[in-house]
Amino acid sequence: MKKSEKAFNILKEHQLIALLTPKSVENCITAYEVLSPMGIVLEIAFRTEIALEGIRATLEKYPDAHILAGTVMTQKQAIEAIGSGVAGIVSADYIPGVVERCVENDIMCIPGGLGDAGKQLVQKAELYQCDFEALREKYPYQWIYKLFPAATEKITFISLSKPWKSAFKGLNIVYTGGISLSNLREIIQWDPDGIICGSALTRLIDEPEKMRDEALKWKGIIKNYQN
Repeated sequence: MKKSEKAFNILKEHQLIALLTPKSVENCITAYEVLSPMGIVLEIAFRTEIALEGIRATLEKYPDAHILAGTVMTQKQAIEAIGSGVAGIVSADYIPGVVERCVENDIMCIPGGLGDAGKQLVQKAELYQCDFEALREKYPYQWIYKLFPAATEKITFISLSKPWKSAFKGLNIVYTGGISLSNLREIIQWDPDGIICGSALTRLIDEPEKMRDEALKWKGIIKNYQN
């Protein structure tokens, strides 16, 4: 089974992604060691120069790790991340060139935004030379989109996922941006199958035991609403 398939299966089962903006290579390894045993997939964001080095170091130590590269905004970043051995690519927007590089390498691609859910599915299907039904059945790890931002200080956008899931049957939604313990319950009540991504899960990276305790709280809330 491909890494993307395995990572997708973990996401479907545990429904959690921890977003890390690393300050050091050690941050990446520590986050993986603490969170992975709980079924939480680690996303390492290309927001610092450490990201690629951290991904490589983590995968060198744990070759079977299922790491996502996040905030991938260019084809160059996508190529570098894919070459490092990641299980998937996450973007803050729909970037056609990034989607193309991912499908070319059959790597899970999770574009994001408040629109374009259909556009990225169309592109994926065209690149795989198949229709929507075949994309959903043969490449379920590509039948996915990121709702970003899911929430701001004054408003949430989680209701946008309902028409997407209606138009694109069984679309897997990753909710990210503005998520914390304070609104996690609302989001998972709205979509019990939703995949939740939060940087709050790694905010205590310098205190691993506290980070673990925080993650257990998130998992507890999600478990209460899992189908």
